[in-house]
Amino acid sequence: MSARRRVAVALALALALVAAAVAAAAAVALARLTSPLPAPRTAVVAPDHVLLAAGPPPEIPVPSIGSLLLVDGAGDVLAAVNADTQRPIASVAKTMTALVVLQSHPLQPGDAGPTVTLTADDVALYEAAVAGGGSAVRVRAGEQLSERDLLLALLLPSGNNIADTLARWVSGTAAAFSARENSIAAAMGMRSTHFDDASGVSAATVSSARDLVTLARAAMAEPAFAAVVGTRSASLPDGTPLPNLDILLGADPDWLGVKTGWTGAAGGCLLFAARRAYAATAPPVTVYGAVLGQPPDATVDAAHPELGRAFASARAAAAAAFDGYAAADLGALTPAVRGAVTAPWGAATAVTARAASGVLVVRRGAQLSLTVAAVRLSGVPAAGATVAVVRGSLAGVPVVSWTVVTAKPIPDPSPWWRLQNG
Repeated sequence: MSARRRVAVALALALALVAAAVAAAAAVALARLTSPLPAPRTAVVAPDHVLLAAGPPPEIPVPSIGSLLLVDGAGDVLAAVNADTQRPIASVAKTMTALVVLQSHPLQPGDAGPTVTLTADDVALYEAAVAGGGSAVRVRAGEQLSERDLLLALLLPSGNNIADTLARWVSGTAAAFSARENSIAAAMGMRSTHFDDASGVSAATVSSARDLVTLARAAMAEPAFAAVVGTRSASLPDGTPLPNLDILLGADPDWLGVKTGWTGAAGGCLLFAARRAYAATAPPVTVYGAVLGQPPDATVDAAHPELGRAFASARAAAAAAFDGYAAADLGALTPAVRGAVTAPWGAATAVTARAASGVLVVRRGAQLSLTVAAVRLSGVPAAGATVAVVRGSLAGVPVVSWTVVTAKPIPDPSPWWRLQNG
């Protein structure tokens, strides 16, 4: 091969190598210019807590003598005095009587239930109740009353004879019925409770405010029971009036009722529940309470002075409890979030939390505990992209969340940055 030929071949080879290198470099550059960009880094900080409602809640008054316990719907104690002291409970005992009847013969609200034909024995029970000076509802032999009629007569005017009639209907004998009541009380954890009779006339029928609140919550969970005790007045088929002795049903729109009671040994007693709504879109607040051992006071109920202080104590405690709650508008409680989303090439955007919606009803002074969780980014976020979530928990339970978004888009890096860092 001539020298000229060799030079031409070498030149062609060199040109080919240069072309290949240029092509390779171009391919690398193109790959770097078009490859996915690395995800930016998110840094978001939120307060540890957000105050839901200004506090503190008002102090709940308690009676100077006797017992009181007030709890919220979750069973958390709002106020207590001598809550575990065992005392006679008078006709409050009829709450358990009704609960046992309903467990034996379930009843839907508004339904009458099975019919009971009364006998001479039931008339004798009425006469004994009258002779004993207690509350009684007149009955006749051969009279037919439904289960609902009997429950109304038991719980509204508090017929002692009706309690004994129901006990015999369910269990055959008063002793067998009381044994069943005590078995159920034990299963419910009512350690300070003993039922000696179905009516509560016996001073040996005893309980504590704490046990009775447990009973109230269980009884009010029975829709038929709640419907009966929430009835202001009724009548038997023969026209016998059945006024509810719980006067707060008519005087307090929050009142749900439960059961009154009084004997000389027990004093004035009241087992009660009340409910108040704070916002149309939020569940109402329900409280349950028991007041025991109150002396007579005619200033509240002149017709029934023996229950005056029990009514006054219960109403004051419930009212103060309700004043301790407030509706928190979550739309106005957006946490002050700080932070940024920063790309590796130096571009960045601020972040902001979007408002949540809804209403929470909480105790005054309640605070939400806040935590921040970053959202994994797969690329460069646009404006309004979610980059984190702030979650709010109340007493350890998540109740609300806010999304944290970018305030503006992050601009892409320059081609030169891509070529150097791709």
